[in-house]
Amino acid sequence: MIQDSRFKNEVVTKGGMAIRFRRLFRVSCILNRESPRSGFTLVEMVVAFALFSVIMVIAVGSLISLIEANRKAQTLKTVVNNLHFALENMSRNIRTGSRYHCGAGSIVLPSDCPSTPGERLVFQARDGEYLLYELFEGAILRSKSADGSELLDPANFVPITAPEIVVDTLHFYVEGADNSTESGNNKRQPRVLMVVKGSMQGRSKVPTRFDVQTLVSQRVLDI
Repeated sequence: MIQDSRFKNEVVTKGGMAIRFRRLFRVSCILNRESPRSGFTLVEMVVAFALFSVIMVIAVGSLISLIEANRKAQTLKTVVNNLHFALENMSRNIRTGSRYHCGAGSIVLPSDCPSTPGERLVFQARDGEYLLYELFEGAILRSKSADGSELLDPANFVPITAPEIVVDTLHFYVEGADNSTESGNNKRQPRVLMVVKGSMQGRSKVPTRFDVQTLVSQRVLDI
């Protein structure tokens, strides 16, 4: 009897463990079904790729716009530097020159134009040669010659402004250069006022306007 009861207890125990194993296996299967370990679905991948594509297009477009804006800024800076160099060169030559002429008559004789602007300025540079500045087809031209009669020769004209610069107005006002009045001495230091107006294009579609006025006084004392 004792052996039979032990045998029965062992059978019952083994049967209970089997039932427990079955229950655990069943619960594990249920958990596996409820929490699958599979990857992203096709829809999720398509949506993620679409969002990534939109973000990349926006980022690349912004980068290209910044690069283009930088190129336009660099081009505009180059054009401005060219205009500044041209005006500075004119001012330096005028400051060290003499015998300024901007009115009618012989271009090698000094003449004033304090109220009515002249379209052309002629003067004698410090090296003894004559210089001429005038506007022609949107560009500032310079002519230099030791003989005043050759200043108007088209072969001597050289543009000093870049093609991207379009000059609409170039006026010269000269005062104090003509000593033929007031008993041969006007007691005024020669002065030249330059008025330059125009626009610069560069790579930008919208032109940039400029309006520059520069007053230059002769460096050599002449009073």
